[in-house]
Amino acid sequence: MVQKFKNVFLHLPKSFFYNLKYSFPSKKLTLIGITGTDGKTTTCTLINEILKQSGLKTGLITTIGAKIGDKEIDTGFHTTTPDPSILQKIFNDMVKARITHVVCEVTSHALDQYRFWGCNFEVSGITNTSHEHLDYHKDIESYIGTKAKLFSVSKSAVLNKDDQSFDLIKKQIKIPFKTFSIKKTSDYQAQKIKLDSNSLSFHINGQKFTTDSNYEYQVYNILLATAICYKLGISSEIIQRVIKHFPETKGRREEIQNELKFKTIIDFAHTPFALESSLSSLKKTNQGKTIVIFGATGGRDQSKRPIMGEIVSKLANIALITSDDTRNEKIENINKQIISGIDPKKSELVDYQEVKNKKQIQKVLELSNKKFIYFNIPNRQDAFNLAIKLAQPNDVVIACGKGHETTILHGHTEYPWSEAEAFRTAFRLRKTK
Repeated sequence: MVQKFKNVFLHLPKSFFYNLKYSFPSKKLTLIGITGTDGKTTTCTLINEILKQSGLKTGLITTIGAKIGDKEIDTGFHTTTPDPSILQKIFNDMVKARITHVVCEVTSHALDQYRFWGCNFEVSGITNTSHEHLDYHKDIESYIGTKAKLFSVSKSAVLNKDDQSFDLIKKQIKIPFKTFSIKKTSDYQAQKIKLDSNSLSFHINGQKFTTDSNYEYQVYNILLATAICYKLGISSEIIQRVIKHFPETKGRREEIQNELKFKTIIDFAHTPFALESSLSSLKKTNQGKTIVIFGATGGRDQSKRPIMGEIVSKLANIALITSDDTRNEKIENINKQIISGIDPKKSELVDYQEVKNKKQIQKVLELSNKKFIYFNIPNRQDAFNLAIKLAQPNDVVIACGKGHETTILHGHTEYPWSEAEAFRTAFRLRKTK
């Protein structure tokens, strides 16, 4: 009730004011909206690149920031959709720069809080819906219903027929829509999916698509991007060319190069579905062990924490459970909830402070051949340091949760943070010991 009051009497007037201030700039732009739980940033980035390659002048607004053409704009910490004061100014700047098409990542919070009020979308799509933000929306039906608000201000839609959201959204929307899927017959269905250590390939309606982003869940992102770009009149040749060398998205499956003969990856995966998607693909393509660094955010949906612990325990060999944005929660309590999802009969907790030399490292590695091994490490840099000590040639170390973010939030304080720098620090420490 308090949130609804704030939405109507604070957020809505604010959006109205800034639309008026900048003379409703979005009306002069062709907006493409992407909502969903996972894959929004990747899909938006892919659509933006396809539109650019087709010769259009594009803008982009995602969790990572905003782009006007090739110019990058910081939109603030820990936010996907900017505040209306920033959002409408960005739209106004885009109009001045003669941008014609803008791809927008649209969150459930933004829709609920009227941040996109006054904006109308040419076409919008949904990636998926999974366990996330239930602290705010209370239940999955309310969460999906809020996301469906995007389609009330769109001319047409693209829906994921495989997702739990499909039937509910289908009942609510009154606009034309297309569907995409892997499992069910749809307008854009992926078939003959092949995944190996170097590539991912599949067919959409008889046409073959191949990409160097060898994660199986990319099929859904590419399906949605393809359906939207077809709707905008883009040819399949341009789409195929762009996805062949998938555009890099900061903090999403981003590889950090090293000389240690194993892979180190940064991924934003911070939901149960995203963790499962990333780790299951790695399990299929990785020759060595999978070592995961992850935690859970404080002050957010607590019910997903044991689910994340369970997923990692089934798909990884070793996990280092550590801090994310703790906010005002104690890291001990957050990690305890994650660990509650791990089956004690099939796993073993090892004290990270006891792993100091090569003999102790070897003991851990031998144990990980028999069961899932995990560590409870409060400090995130310590988790990176130990993960790199444990990694052997052909292994993969993947750091999940923080992705592109440049700060880590403890209490009310934002401390500087970089996943890439955390890896590089750990590389240096391994070389010096």
